[in-house]
Amino acid sequence: MNQSPDGTIYKGGVWSFTVEPYAYPIKPASATASNAAAGMGPEKTIDGSGMTGDLHGTDPTTMWQTSGTLPNWIQYEFDKVYKLYDLKVWNTNQIIETSVGLGAKKVTIEYSVDGATWTALANVPEFARAPGTPGYAANTTVSLGGVMAKYVKLTINSTWGGTAITGLSEVRFSSIPVQARAPQPANAATGVKVDAGLDWRPGREATSHNVFFGPDSAAVANGTVTPTTVANHGYTPGALNFGTAYYWRVDEVNTVTYPGEVWSFTTQEYAVVDDFESYTDKPGAEIFSAWVDGYADKSSGSQVGLIDAKNGTFGETTIIHGGRQSMPFEYNNVKTPYYSEAVRTFDTTQNWTTHGADTLSLWFRGYPVAFADKGGNAYTVSGGGADIGGTADQFRFVYKQLNGDGSITARVDSQTNTNTAARAGVMIRETLDAGSRHATLAVTPGSSVTFLSRAGTNGATTTTAVTGGLKAPYWVRITRTGTTFKAECSPDGKTWTQAGTNLTLTLGNNVYIGLAVSSHDAAQISVAEFSNVATTGTVTGPWQVLALGVTQRSNSATPLYLVVEDKAGKKNTVVNTNPAATTVAAWTEWRIPLSDLSAGGVNLGAVKKITLGVGDRTNPKAGVAGMLYFDDIGFGHPVK
Repeated sequence: MNQSPDGTIYKGGVWSFTVEPYAYPIKPASATASNAAAGMGPEKTIDGSGMTGDLHGTDPTTMWQTSGTLPNWIQYEFDKVYKLYDLKVWNTNQIIETSVGLGAKKVTIEYSVDGATWTALANVPEFARAPGTPGYAANTTVSLGGVMAKYVKLTINSTWGGTAITGLSEVRFSSIPVQARAPQPANAATGVKVDAGLDWRPGREATSHNVFFGPDSAAVANGTVTPTTVANHGYTPGALNFGTAYYWRVDEVNTVTYPGEVWSFTTQEYAVVDDFESYTDKPGAEIFSAWVDGYADKSSGSQVGLIDAKNGTFGETTIIHGGRQSMPFEYNNVKTPYYSEAVRTFDTTQNWTTHGADTLSLWFRGYPVAFADKGGNAYTVSGGGADIGGTADQFRFVYKQLNGDGSITARVDSQTNTNTAARAGVMIRETLDAGSRHATLAVTPGSSVTFLSRAGTNGATTTTAVTGGLKAPYWVRITRTGTTFKAECSPDGKTWTQAGTNLTLTLGNNVYIGLAVSSHDAAQISVAEFSNVATTGTVTGPWQVLALGVTQRSNSATPLYLVVEDKAGKKNTVVNTNPAATTVAAWTEWRIPLSDLSAGGVNLGAVKKITLGVGDRTNPKAGVAGMLYFDDIGFGHPVK
């Protein structure tokens, strides 16, 4: 009714609901029989074959049929002991049923909890005859009276036609749910909150519940852990530890006790320190408002967040570990103070010592080094870009200058499989423009060695040869003799096979010769390892590195560190053990023992600041610039 002044009545819609059934259907785990005709085994009575909804058809191959003399039996086994409510029966329903009478008539039913000791069920009704027509509904229901059983055996003593051959079409059992069921958290759940409460659907007859709980599965299963009795379904275990597996069981109690199954769950590994999900582009809510960098005050060479907001945030929404965004961290240690930091000061001090916490976890990723000389003519080269192909190339080129004739040989030891058409190999190139003429022999993760070339500036790329079935490690070589280019490959650097035929290509006398890597994916960087690199001819100058055709990020190896500070101003610094952490291109978890952070008396029960840094804070010196991403900082305990 509407309020005054008009008092208008608005008629509502009609709602409805259906209450749960008293008993629930259960399917036997298996069916066996005294005998069966070929293709008409006892499993047909529980596999739903021949059924359309609740109606059975007349196809004999969808039914169980015996091949021996009476009596014949069929036995069902469940996965555990159930309190059985009733049994619905679809008798054998072949078209010939009304004239032959194969259907079961007089039947003995026995049940057992162990398969050894059997008890006969009283008052088993005569099984009704099937009509022998499609659309047959179950016409016999046997009350099982709530007996406890894991096994049920039906023995057919007579048939409607007096025949020795008999059978059944389908059976359905139902049971009364007397055990605890539907646990919350769900069985085997992970990431469960450390303050979670437990609940379950109670058994139909329970007046109280005995809850067995603890980290020892055997103690819970055997009942040697002391149970807690609760009057209503639901139990609060109290403070749980991070990253720990717990086991629990609920016995439903009445005049009879029904032991429950053992359930388990694993608690969350970490509580959030900062998952970087809450930051937006609103004033005061930007990521750089919480994580103070050196962009404005030049206190360090860091810049947190993107220059321009995208998708409603200054965070990174594409390169993420979890959730919707991560924190971009651009560092520049070229100028004083030669280190880069971002500092998060918490409004309220944080306690990292609860729930058995022993670890601080954070995820980071950077970019691989563009070029690294490992010594002994071995090199690491990383490259991005769409391809070496089309009318303009996109790749990383590590090169020297070649005057006149010459060659380059290399063993491609490995390459990150960013795409099956990613390329790593050797190249001779006229200019450093994207559309330059060139000849390239490259190995791909797709198990091939490909000979590519571009005959005209800004012209199309031609594939001269593709040799399939070859993959790194593999040797490649290109030789220039005048206008003739010969490509060769080898499994061992000794026996060489020409790739395709000689290529005629007119280049200037002074060209560039070197190593080429493309990821064939503009969003990824592929890392290739080369060894046994050698050149012939007049090759001059040191190795030069160029991101050709497209901007490609790269990092150099630089220390990565974290500083924690408590409310009293005590602080401690931990440096990542990988001196090349900044060059790791995949999301990597950095786990720091809290004992390392608390060294020097830092109170981890009252953490006020956390600092992420790149460089050497204690011995600053001119370094390099690059980009990192951070995500999902938390304290807790990792699952073992």
